Formats: sequence, structure tokens, C-alpha cells
Amino acid sequence: MSSGVWFPSLGLAAWLCCLNLVHWLSMKILVKELTHRGHEVVVLVPETSLLIHGSEDYKTEIYQVPYTKADQDKNIRQLGNGAFLTPPGFQDLFFNVQRFIDFTLIKVKGCESLLNNQPLMSRLRGKGFDLMLTDPFLPCGSILAHLFSIPAVYFLRGLPCELDMKANQCPSPPSYVPVFYSDNTDVMSFPQRVKNMVMSIMNSYLCKIIYAHFDDLTIKYIRDNMTYRDLISHGAIWLVRTDFALEWPRPLMPNMVFIGGINCAKKAPLQAVRLARCS
Repeated sequence: MSSGVWFPSLGLAAWLCCLNLVHWLSMKILVKELTHRGHEVVVLVPETSLLIHGSEDYKTEIYQVPYTKADQDKNIRQLGNGAFLTPPGFQDLFFNVQRFIDFTLIKVKGCESLLNNQPLMSRLRGKGFDLMLTDPFLPCGSILAHLFSIPAVYFLRGLPCELDMKANQCPSPPSYVPVFYSDNTDVMSFPQRVKNMVMSIMNSYLCKIIYAHFDDLTIKYIRDNMTYRDLISHGAIWLVRTDFALEWPRPLMPNMVFIGGINCAKKAPLQAVRLARCS
């Protein structure tokens, strides 16, 4: 929660650099469990995927994208270097936001390639899927769920500028709920509340910039006047990979379920501790 930095967008790359790695490794556990319980799972995989390969536990459908693995790697490196190799500051805020937008733009192009692949889309539509399991960090799964008229189950750690909380209409008064990367706690002085309010306003402004490409994609393939926030607000279940042991307690909606620790396959027992007693 604490970073010593005023600007929430400086944490964007932490999500980005782990997106293709940690997120899939965690989701893979859930996918395998679903198949072991008798469900048929088809995983949509871009041809530039770094980790997702064929498996006996699930089927894969590979689709072409208009960029190479080298392009993708370069994009991720630029984003990661901007976040971790440069001391955070006001100027870095804008650079990191631009790097984030560049990253999402290349993913949007990949999504358009999938949505325009009519043979694959027809084949997927004909399978009669019951639901879509996806990470709303990228828009393709949400759009497919809407086009196929099936429920979307979201698997995530969190979204930049708390879009997940806003989409679910979770109460989040800035006077009581600390903004990420604000260095505030849930008990704030008046100056801290003012700081929290300023960061909340900045968050709303940055949100419009960060998700502009997602909004354009949603409008293009679904309907006018629908933002990406509007789209993901229809999510059936939100599986959130965290817990209040790691976050400040805050209001949530009934369809939001904490699954923190799902990626901890091997649970180590607690060590015995000897306590001294004062009499």
C-alpha cells in the first residue's frame, strides 16, 4: 500500500511486467482444477505468448497478431525499465503513463486481429461456451463474453486507477479509503485527506487517458457510448487475488470473492515458537 510516492500510475508497470507471467501461472491453477472436475476448457492464446503452451489439461486456440515476440519483448522492457530503473518523480509519471498506453495499444491491435478472424470467431461461437474466464486487465475476454452472450468471470489482482472498484460501484469515499500509492492509511489527518482527494481526482483524469484505447475498442465492436468500465461492470463474478490481510478493509460487492493465496501450491506449516511468560 505504501510507496512513498504521490502518483498512483507509477505502480502500473508492476502489474504490467507480471501480467503475462504471474497472472497466467495463477490462472493456470484454476484452469487445471476446472478440467479435473470434468469441465472442458479452451484457452485462447496469441501466437506471441511467452508461457501459454499446449497441455493435456486444456485445449488451446492460437490466433495471429500483427506484432512479433521481439516487438512485445521490447515493449515490456521499456515499460519495466521506466518503472524500476528510474527514480520516481513528477516527470516519470507522464513517461510511465505513455509507456503503459503503448503497451495497451499493441494488445488492442492483437485483440482486433482476433475479433476480425471470422473463421475462428465462428468456430468459437459454435462451441456454445457457458462462461468466459478472463483477466479484465486486457479487454479481449470481456468483449468476447459480451459478443457470445455468456457471463464473464474475472480473475485479477487489481486494475490501474481502481477501475474494478469503480465498475462494481464499490463505495470509496476519499476521506476514508486511501488511494493506492498515496502512503496513507485508513486513519488520515486532514492534510492526508486533502492529499487523498487530490490523488483521487488525478486518478479519474488518468483513467480516461489510460483506458482510451479500450473505450475505442468497446465502441467499435459492441456499441456507441459504452465505455470499457461500462462493459466490465456486467461481470458475473470477480475472483480477486488478494485479501484484507494485505489491503485496507473497504466496502465490496457480493459478487467479489477474495482468493488470495491461490497461487501458493505448497503451504508450509508454521514453525513452533516458544513464548516466554512473565509472572
